[in-house]
Amino acid sequence: MRPRALPSLLLACFVVALTAVAQPAARPSAAEGAVNWIAFPSPQLELRGLPWFAENAPELWRLPRSAQARVPARVWTRAVAPGGGRIRFSSTTSALSIRVEVVQAQKKRAYFDAYVDGEPAGSAGATGPSAVELVLFSGRDRRPKQITIYLPHTSEVRVSAVGVDAQATVGPAAAFARPAPLVCYGSSVLQGTGSDHPATTYPAVLARRLNLDFVNLGFGGAGKAEPEVVALVNQPAVSGFLFDLGKSYGAQSKEVFARMLADIRAVHPTVPIICVTPIYATREAKEPAYERLSGDLRALMRDAARERQTAGDRHLHVIEGLELFGPADQALFKDPLHPNDEGNVRLGDRLAERIRKILLEQG
Repeated sequence: MRPRALPSLLLACFVVALTAVAQPAARPSAAEGAVNWIAFPSPQLELRGLPWFAENAPELWRLPRSAQARVPARVWTRAVAPGGGRIRFSSTTSALSIRVEVVQAQKKRAYFDAYVDGEPAGSAGATGPSAVELVLFSGRDRRPKQITIYLPHTSEVRVSAVGVDAQATVGPAAAFARPAPLVCYGSSVLQGTGSDHPATTYPAVLARRLNLDFVNLGFGGAGKAEPEVVALVNQPAVSGFLFDLGKSYGAQSKEVFARMLADIRAVHPTVPIICVTPIYATREAKEPAYERLSGDLRALMRDAARERQTAGDRHLHVIEGLELFGPADQALFKDPLHPNDEGNVRLGDRLAERIRKILLEQG
């Protein structure tokens, strides 16, 4: 099957749809009706992608508060951003607002992306530190709709309320294709460093394509398979694992990667594990040493996984990163290492087609 890709014109419109409303906006006018502010957290608002929220609340951190002292500092500083976190519900609302706080001082906007029935509906962002009220969309019809709010993937934020029409119904979100999430662990590419929007990180894209819940445990350049981090990756309920440690793995031996796979298998003996070798980086064309490092990393990850396959692990799969995003895609980079929003969408689409049978048709 050919990889699924959005036409470039549609992708351009998609990115414009997200960014055109990406300024802090005034609350809806009186003509649009009063706003019903639902305090967050609330039983009416389903939170996904943050499995330790019960321990961390109100913080939207990706690792448990109790782990801060035992994980590397470079992991924790990235874990405070709620990448992969989503607020989900169904509603007849014609408008959607959110009250948020951007915790840290930063010039880069922290975006909140709204999707309606799986399609982009609006986005708004703010810099920090600040407490703001953002309008994500308005002027839509009042038919029932499935709503998802993607939380920022590289900025620490808090959410205090979600606003809908005063007369709108609010109900549960639709079920996923699998009750447990796909747990993703690894690099800055997986976290979505090159994507401006949380909804266009490639794990978000592939999960949307397959109607899967997901947890994004990408930690920038700190995806190094440390045992104390792998132990946390091993904790959530899971329908499958996606490991993309990329260039973050650095100059470590194959044994570190092999130990991570063994630790996962000790807890989840038959859950699918998908190992993605590093995708292309434009630095490879200009820096021979970096090209050698990239090739060495692909080989050691491939070899560690195939050794387990040879030993009888039928639920472990290797996907070559260069087949997902290679030299032909070099126009879609945000910087020499990271795909941009359009590149993440392309990567997510291609990966979704490769893993559809693994995650949805096995077991």
